[in-house]
Amino acid sequence: MLLQKTIALLTFAVFSHLVKGDNANVLEVVHEWIKIEYDWPSDQVKDNYTRRGLYAPEKSHLSGIDIYNGDIYVTALRMTPEVPSGLNKIVVKNGRPLLQPFPSLEANELGNCASIQSPFSTMTDPNTGLMYVVDVGRTWRGPPNSFAPCPPKLMVYDLKNNATLIRSHPLPESLAPKSTSILNDLVLDYVTRQGQEVKYVYITDIGGAKIIAFDLQTNRSWAFQHPSMQTDEDQVIDFNGVNNTELGYPVDGIAMDSDFQYVYYCAIGSRKLYQIPTSVLRDPSGDFAGNVRLLGKKVSNSDGLASGQDNIYYGALTLNAAYRWEKEKDIADQGVPEGRVTLATQSAVAKDDVRLVFVDSLKVDTAGYLWFTSSRAQKFFDGTMDFTGASGSNYRINRVFVGDKSYLSMGTSVVVG
Repeated sequence: MLLQKTIALLTFAVFSHLVKGDNANVLEVVHEWIKIEYDWPSDQVKDNYTRRGLYAPEKSHLSGIDIYNGDIYVTALRMTPEVPSGLNKIVVKNGRPLLQPFPSLEANELGNCASIQSPFSTMTDPNTGLMYVVDVGRTWRGPPNSFAPCPPKLMVYDLKNNATLIRSHPLPESLAPKSTSILNDLVLDYVTRQGQEVKYVYITDIGGAKIIAFDLQTNRSWAFQHPSMQTDEDQVIDFNGVNNTELGYPVDGIAMDSDFQYVYYCAIGSRKLYQIPTSVLRDPSGDFAGNVRLLGKKVSNSDGLASGQDNIYYGALTLNAAYRWEKEKDIADQGVPEGRVTLATQSAVAKDDVRLVFVDSLKVDTAGYLWFTSSRAQKFFDGTMDFTGASGSNYRINRVFVGDKSYLSMGTSVVVG
């Protein structure tokens, strides 16, 4: 049988460079920073934000990544008010990659509950150009400040229509309390491959150790909690020989299968990967405990998960690597349906002990590439991040060709071989 080979080639800024990974995949470092830099409307605006205590370069930390139509979108953790913009698009000016507040600086105004407050993650539907944003609603670490918390919310922007905000849904206090909820990651559910639009959104809440389901058709939301969402005996994470207990959070990463039948999830403070049918999540009274299934242990603790057509990808925090679970291969090898597969085949797609410290957010695009951030987050959180440049770049946006496509892509997978 002939295999159709398709390799999509993208053009990058002149400072992009190639690094050979240990596993013979080519790791491309697309952008990197010692400190996160922003694209300001003017020097006067930058000075104004600095004077008002709304900008300090060392307070911004690279977090989520999203890819759409050749553009790269990222979130910056807004733990304190000194982060000027949580949601951003990367632009290159004078050879420097900058975070341009998206859709604008004003749309990220702290204290204005109609604006973006503290977004952890976004996911853009490649079929519609709609960007789904989960917003924590507050700066969530550090000393008390003058900005009262806003309700956590789901926001939707139409990237095909001038980034127009078409939906903003605050979650009820009883479901996602303003003072404790930390909405972290999300997946989109079409229900079927023939679906024309997203019907449900599933969101991990590390503050409440729960998975929240939101019905876009009825504007109703509900949540599930289960011991599988908590940390366990693997909650201590080893970063290059240094143990870290602070980052062992509960349920965090979440992924969807390409037929919209199962959701996969994990806690950072655990190596276990779990599966739950979407039919359970779509039902406010669904029997979660009776249907959740442990698939096995990943080779490492991980933060985010990402779904392709064939594989599920994750950052291996203790190995300085990005890995994939070859799900479709395991289904074929084990001769079982997806609802009975176990976690067996795990392989590195990129590994680098300098450049891939703390692989965080991951996305599979529609051209065969896995994109992911690496951020030395353990050093940022314990206050030991070196911003002098003596230790090299702290933040990187990386990609590697994996021959897979986003689970939302309605085309066939890119084939390698």
